[in-house]
Amino acid sequence: MMERDRSHARVALVTGSAGGLMRGVCVSLARRGFSIAAQHRPDGANADETAAAVRAAGGTCFAFPADVTTAAGASSLVDAAHGRLGRIHALVCGVGPMMIKDAIDTSPEEFDEMISGNLTSAFLTIRATLTVMREQRYGRIVCFGMTGSESTQGFRHLSAYVAAKAGLTAFVKTLALEEGPYGITCNLVNPGDIRDKEANRKTAAERRDYRNPTTRPGSWEDVGDAVAFLTSDEASFVNGAVLTVSGGWQGFFEKYSRWP
Repeated sequence: MMERDRSHARVALVTGSAGGLMRGVCVSLARRGFSIAAQHRPDGANADETAAAVRAAGGTCFAFPADVTTAAGASSLVDAAHGRLGRIHALVCGVGPMMIKDAIDTSPEEFDEMISGNLTSAFLTIRATLTVMREQRYGRIVCFGMTGSESTQGFRHLSAYVAAKAGLTAFVKTLALEEGPYGITCNLVNPGDIRDKEANRKTAAERRDYRNPTTRPGSWEDVGDAVAFLTSDEASFVNGAVLTVSGGWQGFFEKYSRWP
């Protein structure tokens, strides 16, 4: 693998970054020297708050509005981020709506929304970014599954969401095989017991409403640190992996797979 040019600051493109865990991921990456290209929906909701959080952590953040569920939107996002920042070393696909509903009650439109938001958006953004990363001969791609998605388990009341995450897991594992020779790694993070997506690790450690063997709820820092590792040079031999960040919790399986 060709060494990337270290004279340039590392750049991470993060989708779905307007709030929640992805805002925390932006902060975690900024703490490790990444300049952040933060994608948000065209309506711009909460985009300024993410930029402010990154800057408070000493980082640089540029916001980019885009609809990544369309090919045109994903391509324009990558072109804009690459044009502004010069490179894209890491892509973190954080777009992923969730719906709790039985299959029989799920409309075709709702099913399409789950697939489009969780799977198609990642495919389109990754496809647009691969040209940049292949030219660099370097890249880190991280997507988000769900607890248990790597083993294609069934979970009651989550049919459309589970289908999307299982498909995304297979897609990312396949990408790892195809893109590894270009110096690009592709991995997934499966978040687990994250009660308060705004809580940092210190705050989470003080709470007692946990449901995992680690005896505290998770935090955005736990997820952000996992993403930061997978986007680092130290993770160059981690490819096609699924990293579960749950404190040992198997909550979706426990809650949604039992009968009745």
